[in-house]
Amino acid sequence: MAPNGTNTAAPAASGDHMLTGAVTIQVNVFIFGLIGLIILFRLPGLIGFLRSNSGRPFLQTFGRNPPTPGNGGMTSNPVSAVSSLDLDYSQKTEKKIVVHDVHRPSYPGSQCPPHVPSTPKLLDPLLKLLHARVVPGYSALQIAILMNYTYILLYGAFRMSNPFTDNTRSAWLSVSQLPLIFALAQKSSILGTLLGYGYETLNYVHRYAGRLSILAGNIHSIYYIYKWTNAGTFIANISRPENAWGLVLLLAMDLLYVFSTEFWRRKAYNVFFWTHTIGVIVLFPAACLHRPALQPYAFACVGLYGLDRLLRAFKSSIATAKVTALPEMDMACLEIPTIISGWRAGQHVRLRILSGRMGLFGWAETHPFTIASAAGANDGLVLLCKRAGDWTGRLVDLSKELDSKVEGQGRLKVWIEGPFGGPSRMVFASFSAAVLIVGGSGITFGLSTVEELLAKDHNNQSRLKYIELVWVVPNPGSMSPLVPLFTSLIQQSESTVLKISVYYTRALTERVPVFEKMNATPCTPVAIFHPNLTLSPGRPNFKSILNKAVDSALGVSTVTGKDAFWVSGLAVGICGPLSLGEQVVKSVGDIDSATRYRVGGVEVHEE
Repeated sequence: MAPNGTNTAAPAASGDHMLTGAVTIQVNVFIFGLIGLIILFRLPGLIGFLRSNSGRPFLQTFGRNPPTPGNGGMTSNPVSAVSSLDLDYSQKTEKKIVVHDVHRPSYPGSQCPPHVPSTPKLLDPLLKLLHARVVPGYSALQIAILMNYTYILLYGAFRMSNPFTDNTRSAWLSVSQLPLIFALAQKSSILGTLLGYGYETLNYVHRYAGRLSILAGNIHSIYYIYKWTNAGTFIANISRPENAWGLVLLLAMDLLYVFSTEFWRRKAYNVFFWTHTIGVIVLFPAACLHRPALQPYAFACVGLYGLDRLLRAFKSSIATAKVTALPEMDMACLEIPTIISGWRAGQHVRLRILSGRMGLFGWAETHPFTIASAAGANDGLVLLCKRAGDWTGRLVDLSKELDSKVEGQGRLKVWIEGPFGGPSRMVFASFSAAVLIVGGSGITFGLSTVEELLAKDHNNQSRLKYIELVWVVPNPGSMSPLVPLFTSLIQQSESTVLKISVYYTRALTERVPVFEKMNATPCTPVAIFHPNLTLSPGRPNFKSILNKAVDSALGVSTVTGKDAFWVSGLAVGICGPLSLGEQVVKSVGDIDSATRYRVGGVEVHEE
């Protein structure tokens, strides 16, 4: 007698489930094994970062103790910094200028941070190829990471299986990636700390993994929708509670995808934020109620999300901010003098304004802003908030309103969360030369980095011989409020040469304050109040700027007194529009191998 069909189907299904479980485990072992290899490869950078005393790589918190004299932080003395400049338009900006005491230090090498290259010199040509842009916004290395991830998932999908007939493999692959997706989304990311990257740097992997997970989930769902519809049993099957929750899970995942596209993130950030929040909240119970076997993955995601929220709460502060309008730059400046330490240059915070004047739900919104001051300054934590949307527009308008009603500065209660991100394990002070290229509001990154590097130089904690800050703006009027600060920073530089170059890209239609004392608007580079502070029309020649920095690193030793130090590379920092980053990275790639070797390597950090 032939065996019963039900009896044979059950062992077959059991075998399929065992195979699917084994393949799912293999996929995750491959993925986390690859992550482990990257962590090991970047381990020397972590050791160098820890030896540089540049801060804790995890769980940074703000310090609220007042700075003590001579602690290496900047001290406020704006009057002496600008008294000789005779600039009427700088009166509102003077209070933000920070200066430290001037004396020429010695350079005991033991206090300087060790320079640990991100890759061995033998692999430098490979690094050059990996950093080359393949498509806008993505390097060859990033594409390689995504392709390897895709290959691993394809292996899981096709390993002894047909995705068109195996109705569970794609579902398990989809759900098994959720913990990784949540780990990559954490603001206080443990995984990011181990890898040496901030959450914003890993965000492209988070988005890509999320899309593949949602694609796999849709393949699983479409199989059943087609099968039940074709058999005329869709209503009967979807009425079963576990299947209804499966449909809810599908809708939650699709909601996450549709409203996380670039259009919504850029044009309607609040829609993206709230749909993401709602989708995540619905995701967990729907997964558990759809199939109890999914509970371990759901609980892992809940644990990661809860840990992130706990760490972010631990890193949060409520403070009173002084608010000043900067109309020339269409910005609001927020100073929080009670927060004076706990961050590195280039890091950012998430800001929430606790005021009803920001709109009905304005207090509920958080927005990221790069810190514009160095830790240890008496002015505390400074944020420059540029008008970029409805919320920031209301903040800029509110700052103007407070300026008109209150003599001096208005005050607002703020919730500060962070710090986050920054240059990770890249220690600018361990290089021989640094070039910071920023565009528009990216000047906040440039200012904080320059201030921090000058403070380190003052405390004999820097190997830098040459620093150049390049700022690209549409209109030279944007420079006017910052001229006193730029001049002050240049005057502070002791054994490190500091040059600040500002480029404006639009034709002038009216006279701007910075040209008031000139007979005509210059059409060539011109020094503004100091030979090392120049203003130039047109776009910068990045290749020329980088070559000059290399020459300075190789040739300024005898001038600076740092001839005891070997050449330890060129650091390039970028913060600005995508097109700006593309141009700079291409120019860095054009530096020939011999020059790279002579200068000790060229490394890039892009915000």
